[in-house]
Amino acid sequence: MRWKYVILCVLAAGIAFAAPAQDLKPVKDKTTKKFGYQGKNKTWAIEPVYDSAKRFIDGFAIVEIDGRQGLIDTRGDLILDTEYDNISKFDKNGLCELMIKDGRTKWYGVADQTGAILLPVDSRDINISKKGLYILANRAVNIEGFGGTTLWGIYDIRGRELFSPQFVSSPTYSEGTFVAKSADTGLAGLMDMNGDVLLPFEYLAISRYGNGYRALTTDFTLIRYTDGLRNEQAERYPGAVAPYDPMGDPVRAAAWHNAGIGFRMQRNNIKRLDMSERRAICSDLRLDWGRNRFVRLEPFEDPLRHEGAMEDPASGKYYTVKALLYEADGTPVEVLSDWGRLEGECSAGVVYRTEDGDTWILLEERNSLDVPSYSLYLSGYESFGHDNIYQGLGLRANDVERLADPHNYANRLKEICDGDNIGLSSYIPRPTDMFHARQARELMRSAIFRFPYSMGEVVSCTVQRRSEEVEVTLYEQLVCRFSDSLEPSYYMSGDEQIYWGPHNARTVRLSLERDNGDCMLDDIMHTDNKYRLVLSLYEEDGSWLRTLAEVPYADYAHDGVIVFERANIAILVPDVTRSHHDHYGRSGYRRDERGPIQRVVRIPGTEKLPHTLSALNEGVRDFSDRQFSGRRQWND
Repeated sequence: MRWKYVILCVLAAGIAFAAPAQDLKPVKDKTTKKFGYQGKNKTWAIEPVYDSAKRFIDGFAIVEIDGRQGLIDTRGDLILDTEYDNISKFDKNGLCELMIKDGRTKWYGVADQTGAILLPVDSRDINISKKGLYILANRAVNIEGFGGTTLWGIYDIRGRELFSPQFVSSPTYSEGTFVAKSADTGLAGLMDMNGDVLLPFEYLAISRYGNGYRALTTDFTLIRYTDGLRNEQAERYPGAVAPYDPMGDPVRAAAWHNAGIGFRMQRNNIKRLDMSERRAICSDLRLDWGRNRFVRLEPFEDPLRHEGAMEDPASGKYYTVKALLYEADGTPVEVLSDWGRLEGECSAGVVYRTEDGDTWILLEERNSLDVPSYSLYLSGYESFGHDNIYQGLGLRANDVERLADPHNYANRLKEICDGDNIGLSSYIPRPTDMFHARQARELMRSAIFRFPYSMGEVVSCTVQRRSEEVEVTLYEQLVCRFSDSLEPSYYMSGDEQIYWGPHNARTVRLSLERDNGDCMLDDIMHTDNKYRLVLSLYEEDGSWLRTLAEVPYADYAHDGVIVFERANIAILVPDVTRSHHDHYGRSGYRRDERGPIQRVVRIPGTEKLPHTLSALNEGVRDFSDRQFSGRRQWND
């Protein structure tokens, strides 16, 4: 009984001690118009000296003097001076965020319940772990030659620095490790809570994979590591190419995809040019093209100042444009022209002058035919100046200056990797269930599955619903939207114009693959299986090349046109393509923001096809075999 009495006394004392904190309420003094705190007895427990005051929460209250906030305890002692524009409430770890405005810019810091400043108010953003494990802060730093910027650092819950501000994006945490991208290289590394680097900053992406990790290297090799970081397996992605390398040079980085710089030019895209006044003869470059080799034009520093060398006014360096030959995977083969310059551009493309005085043209049309020799009309020709890099490479001063900021430079590196390897994972076929593959082949008896489709027969489209019809606009080109399955999944995505091969002889074929989602139900063989439609690209010899798109069903099928609205793709039966009454004809093509329009198709009614295989066959029943007469069938 005695122990119970002691415990009750201790509890009563605790309640009595806490009661004043709970009872204190902010009150405005009628005489001074200032705020203080009173208890139940209506006397001042904390004198009215504040311009405003908030209620106590967990023993602390935010007060304000001259528009600035501070923090007091129940005794009225200032825990945090009144010098902040905002103070957040304490989280369960006893930490709060501090904020000060500087014009329109907000800066943040971190404090604890003792009033200790764990991180000064010099961060543009703060991320405090909910589990009390770490603090991420985007803090102000000075970058030589650029001035102030902000980079992310990692700190423990007491504010001790684990990694100084050096990352261009907020690190991601998983099971005791961080993944972050370095401001120096734009590449990812792996670190732990002890401040140790487990994997160097040499990877395009790193993520958790089961009990280990997956890391994507700069040559697009996917390495799997065990939880102990032992290299377990390495696979190179087929179809990957080593991207254009800026080499840490902001001029090279800014010039990528300007005026033909950095594009991969195949045999059909780059030709030798014999120019006259308005016409020119295009012929093949005498190169060993090997198997799918390509040429790139790239700017390099030119200390010897060859003819046409261009000055960078900011650095005083001079640049020239080299022509280099690469293997299909981006491995360098040889330098074709050690120095040169861009002469000008016309409607057909960009003109380049080599060190030997030869003239080449980089054809803008990616799907130009690989014809040995032909005549070309050079309309709208404009010459480039060579006094500086802005004239000679089509740049603006800001294009180069902004890349001194590590944020912008890292984003540019990602943009270059994306641009050179967009749709990368679509080169990898998924494993096939042989049993369901046989069932799918039985269902693929319609003519739309039996014949390959060529360039111009698979095109991009947009769909608009009118009151009594659906209007489908068809474009000349096929542009596919890709989101790669690399880790992390958001690493690479974008639009890609599909390349139909040097002879425009690649083809697309439709196929069925089993799926469990909202797809087409098999009501033909009555298996209750569901199937999606897959559009695949094949080489001239019939070998599978890559997946272009996957759609759950066809949305419309009418008068020789199959529309996949979700993928913005349409397939056209060739006989119908040439005879439709809405066909503009090549001389009458018009353009919009997506490019040249091929034609507009108007489909009566607004109902979509039902999500069944029989509805698909019914919707395309007018695609009779005679429309495919004379076309070779696909040989499985």
